[in-house]
Amino acid sequence: MRRLIRMSDSRSGLSIPILAIPVALIIILTTMAHGFASLENLSNLISQIAALMIVAIGQMTVALVMGLDLSVGSVISLVTCMVATGGSPALTVPFCFAIGMMVGLLNGWGVTTLRIHPIIMTLSSMTFLQGVTLMWQPIPGGHVPDIFSVIGVGHTLGVPHSLIWSILCAVAFSILLNYSRFGLHLYAVGGNTVSARLNGVAVNRVTVSAYVLCSLLAVIAGLYLAARIASGDPKIGASFGLDSITAIALGGTQLSGGVGGVVSAIIGALSLGLISNGMNLLGVSPFLQSSAKGFILIVAICAQRRKTVGL
Repeated sequence: MRRLIRMSDSRSGLSIPILAIPVALIIILTTMAHGFASLENLSNLISQIAALMIVAIGQMTVALVMGLDLSVGSVISLVTCMVATGGSPALTVPFCFAIGMMVGLLNGWGVTTLRIHPIIMTLSSMTFLQGVTLMWQPIPGGHVPDIFSVIGVGHTLGVPHSLIWSILCAVAFSILLNYSRFGLHLYAVGGNTVSARLNGVAVNRVTVSAYVLCSLLAVIAGLYLAARIASGDPKIGASFGLDSITAIALGGTQLSGGVGGVVSAIIGALSLGLISNGMNLLGVSPFLQSSAKGFILIVAICAQRRKTVGL
């Protein structure tokens, strides 16, 4: 218990109330929502949360350096359309990652060199990419190669591939944040930019790298969703920008930078996924669901208190 209490003072952003949110939601939904505990619904829940979890890890990485990335949803939509209409995966997949890297570099360059506010910069990227996506494929359709279905929605030893995708991303970024110099620099930049620069941290390079990683994770999420729906959809990623921000805020990541982690991003994505799933099972209107998510984001941000992080 003492260890859990001390977690609230760590740079991860985790605390007992945050960890209690998904537990409480599971108990409430098991009691109130008919069919929540069914294998079919739980499998569907894992598939729904997987993409959000991947994007939330990327969004958390950008938030560590005091940024936000609203363009992740448009990247996801563009990737699904490219995969569904691009032919050979051997050519399409590397091209998708190249596009993701270019978007991340552009966002990072705009924020660091041109001094454009992250919201304005990534909102511009989001709008531009959404227009490109709609020109590429105006309506849902196309054909996703069969190999994507095997990799994306299959099972290995009874374990859904969606869960494997999520675990691989989580493990890779946990190692990156906790056992590499780059991870230390991310926390340093978000904790105190001036101090980090005086101590030799290449602040601009670290910030640009964070945006690149976020866009690359959005590409992975897009590839997974293309496999899941077996087609391209120019609007499938529309909600992921704000949903990923809401998820990391729910998990304890501070949008003011320097506090957050992979586990906090996962907890936040799980909590938001449970809320969405529960509202669907309870027959809540989609319009009211959007309002509820907006309210949750406001509450999560208002509940945050800026912390000084010692590295």
